[in-house]
Amino acid sequence: MMDFFIAKNHNTPVEAPAPEMEMLTLPFPKEDGEHTNGVVETKKKKKPKATPKQPTPEPEIFTGFNYLPMELLLKVMKQISVDDRLACGQTCHRWMEAAHYYLPFSDRIIYRFTNVNFTDYEPPIKSFLGAFRIFPRIAIKACTFYGNSQFWPLFGEHVIELTIKNCLIKDTELLYILEHVPNLRQLKIEQCDELFRSWYFEKRQSCCESHFVLPDLLDVSLTNNDFLDELHFNKLMTLAPNIAHLDLSNCFKMIASHRRVAMVEHIMRFINMHQFQLHTLKFNGTLAIDDICLSTLSMIEGLSLETFSMTFCDKIPAAIIDLLRRQPDLNITQDLEWKVGRHPIKAPGFISFLVRQTNLVHLDLTSSLGITDEVMELITTCLPKLKTLKLRRCILVTDEGIMNIVNLVNLEVLDLSNCYRISDHAMYRGVIGRKVKNLHELYLCELPTLSDYSLIQVTLNYEMLQVLDLSNSPNAATDATMQYVNYYLVSLKQLHLYCCTKLTDSGLTGIDLPVKPMITWDQEETFPLDRLFKLRVLNLIGCYRITDLSLENAFKLAELKELHLARCYQISEKGIAVLSQVATALEFIDLSECPLVNDNCIEMLTANLKRLRTLKVNKCPQLTNACLEIIGRNCSYLKYLHMIDCRRVRKPRERLANHRSLKAVYVEW
Repeated sequence: MMDFFIAKNHNTPVEAPAPEMEMLTLPFPKEDGEHTNGVVETKKKKKPKATPKQPTPEPEIFTGFNYLPMELLLKVMKQISVDDRLACGQTCHRWMEAAHYYLPFSDRIIYRFTNVNFTDYEPPIKSFLGAFRIFPRIAIKACTFYGNSQFWPLFGEHVIELTIKNCLIKDTELLYILEHVPNLRQLKIEQCDELFRSWYFEKRQSCCESHFVLPDLLDVSLTNNDFLDELHFNKLMTLAPNIAHLDLSNCFKMIASHRRVAMVEHIMRFINMHQFQLHTLKFNGTLAIDDICLSTLSMIEGLSLETFSMTFCDKIPAAIIDLLRRQPDLNITQDLEWKVGRHPIKAPGFISFLVRQTNLVHLDLTSSLGITDEVMELITTCLPKLKTLKLRRCILVTDEGIMNIVNLVNLEVLDLSNCYRISDHAMYRGVIGRKVKNLHELYLCELPTLSDYSLIQVTLNYEMLQVLDLSNSPNAATDATMQYVNYYLVSLKQLHLYCCTKLTDSGLTGIDLPVKPMITWDQEETFPLDRLFKLRVLNLIGCYRITDLSLENAFKLAELKELHLARCYQISEKGIAVLSQVATALEFIDLSECPLVNDNCIEMLTANLKRLRTLKVNKCPQLTNACLEIIGRNCSYLKYLHMIDCRRVRKPRERLANHRSLKAVYVEW
């Protein structure tokens, strides 16, 4: 750590003038001497008097935050979020330089173009052509491309990540863009079925020919594309000879089954050809990725994955499950078989794949109906390096299946949502334990069988949690457990309590608790929600017992960015008046279906929340046309306004059509 200080310069003392020296009389005459009584007297030469030096002026000391050393300024900005840093950049030129031009900061900024015409003759692209900065990360969503834009020859050299989602774009325009981004590292083409429907090749061999390649392109995502065929796939893969990460989630749903099978077989051949360089494969929701495909993957010896995701719905035979129960230590041979007696038994593809891929770090099996307790035992035994395990909606997993999750000592992200067969006993014995020390994200949504006991144990063992999701788990999120959360989980950044209907003001504020859960030296203590000073996202949708008391006493959250209060029917003008004063960093607020929200609430929110970007007030019956005038007058950064089914508000789109910052006004579902 470097210390910075300013030293005071004192005035330099004035040097004293040199004393005049008198010449002594000499016994011998000098040429120009005078004789007086035989003694020669010399003339005294007068030296010019030394003029006193002027005191050195004291150097000017610059004070103020705009003169902080750049090293200290960068260190401060590293501790805050991107939105806060961009807001700091508006302070002065020096802070703008630190916020925008420091390379690690600029690399994290994504420039998004949504619902615009991508052409050189219309804004915003017309304005961007004269820009002096670079755009390393670009996301284009729901845009229409008109011809080849000069934006790419000007700025494409610096683009390293490009996302094209749900856009109307031709194949020639896409290839023109890719040709001018030679340093591209990540490419995402999502929901672009119109592109692949209209993309034809004159010759079948032309799909594998290209006069340019992207040697740095490692990550390719083609999710949600139903009409992607072999020729399109070959063309895009030819441009990325060094591909390491491939995402084909939710593809091939709207095509015939034989075409789907042929496409999957083609992908398997591609994986076999690039087995030594692929590290990530994602097939979530992609049909035809079955046990046969997993058998093919397990036979590829050079394939060593770090990230894998799929939806596995095949049923493992009952004989295999019975064999695993009787002999859990049985090893699989090189021929993917179990040697049991005289006749070997062929191992299922999914089990063979898990046994071979021992280096997996991230495993996502969301909505996999084929995951059973025996498979879970293999996962916890064969994959010791796992950091991410997602089992959302794996409904066949029971207490026995998660009993050994505690052995995954490197686990950081765990999702057990919708596994409704899990009970408190399994959570305490199998999930909660001192071996897992680095758990940062825990998702326990829609688990009605969990009680507050499990959540209390979570707070006592995982104090470093940053994300906690208890949505639709009403028996786990109570007033007592909220006191434990407020006290122990001070590192939380996201807290989701969607439809936790047992939660009241007492749990959030600590006021009027019937039983105080914390007792220190015979002193009962309570803790409000604002003890979670790092909290940035708070979801309280459907917690209808919360009133203005919570807003007045528990929401002094300086870093809170996103707040959901929809269907909190008792919130009124009194509580919002305090909220708008203490949570001034809010950028997203949802007050939908709050019947007591009126025009005065909008006035207070828009006047005090200067950084508000999204405001949702759907189905608020007391709002009138006056709130539109308030929004137009106070909101200088508002981008999205949701006013669906506000019956007393007339034509909000037309009235706010000239608002400079507003991008969209939603008045219909």
